[in-house]
Amino acid sequence: MYDERTDGIDESPTPPALRAVLDQMPAGLVVAEAPSGRIVVFNEESERILGHPPIPTREVANYDGFGAVHDDGRAYGPHEHPLARALQGETLHFERVCYRRPNDALVELSVNAAPVRDASDRIVAAVVTFVDVDEGRTAEAELRRALETLVAQRTAELSARSEELDRANAELRRLGEGLEEQVALRTAELETSRARLAHEVQHDHLTGLPNRTLIEERLERAVATAGRYGRTLAVLFLDLDGFKLVNDTFGHNAGDEILRQVAGRLSAQLRTSDTLGRLGGDEFVAVITEVSESHDAVEVARSLLASIDAPFAVGDEAIVLSASVGISLYPDDALDPSTLQRHADIAMYAAKAEGKNRVGIYAAVDREAVMARLRRT
Repeated sequence: MYDERTDGIDESPTPPALRAVLDQMPAGLVVAEAPSGRIVVFNEESERILGHPPIPTREVANYDGFGAVHDDGRAYGPHEHPLARALQGETLHFERVCYRRPNDALVELSVNAAPVRDASDRIVAAVVTFVDVDEGRTAEAELRRALETLVAQRTAELSARSEELDRANAELRRLGEGLEEQVALRTAELETSRARLAHEVQHDHLTGLPNRTLIEERLERAVATAGRYGRTLAVLFLDLDGFKLVNDTFGHNAGDEILRQVAGRLSAQLRTSDTLGRLGGDEFVAVITEVSESHDAVEVARSLLASIDAPFAVGDEAIVLSASVGISLYPDDALDPSTLQRHADIAMYAAKAEGKNRVGIYAAVDREAVMARLRRT
């Protein structure tokens, strides 16, 4: 082993524990010092594979005497041997080398080799490990034969029990059919669950209407379509007037029931091509496509307000409400979805400020007055 104190190979006898480890290795191992190439470690597996008798390592010949040969029988030159190449700094992985044993028998080896460097990156030794390829092939052949024997025995046993095998096959088919049914049923359940989850993600749990996420998605598509074909669309914001008082007076359960009824009444006033959604609380939004002029949007807004005029039956109570609606138009009031919604919201607050139960149009709103009022609140 390399000793930094002497700047060279430590030639003291290999410690017994290390020698035991080396001799238990399943591969041959040779260590040679640099630059001479003299072998200083040589384990028992190396001696067995190469056919060398177990002699003291200091008496083992230099690698020039090793019996490595080419496929045509020519001996390796001094610089072709894996050990020599490792001493020159080359690393080898699973290189095939033929070796002529002392009894003149050839053995094919799989060789790995690498240089050993000190702290200053100077090569002080080389390590070579190798295994007998033929032994691996023999072991593989023996394993294959054992497997073939086992398979033949098992086949004979199964053939002798053909009747039992037929019954087992019939049972397996029955189980397979049952399994297919279970898989199909489970797949259908998963698809239903996935569809339900997708619906819940995009819809308000209280009213079943599209939520903010789905409203914004549909509004974005509607704006793109209107822009492509030169059409007009309207965004309507509706907010119930005094709804907080309903919650405070009759309780949140009553308030929730009213919101569900409001959703039903508003939906009945719109076309299937329009979108009605709930933003949260008592705020609703409608996207009205293919509006000819602002008057059309105002008529829709008035029909929404009229649908809310009738009292709401909650338990024994008949609760009367009103609402305010704000309208913004594409492309007159804004060109992007976010601004359209904001302008409809401003128009709705302007309608509330004018006395509630009204329709506000963004184009006619005193925006500065509305913004000032919102800042005060």
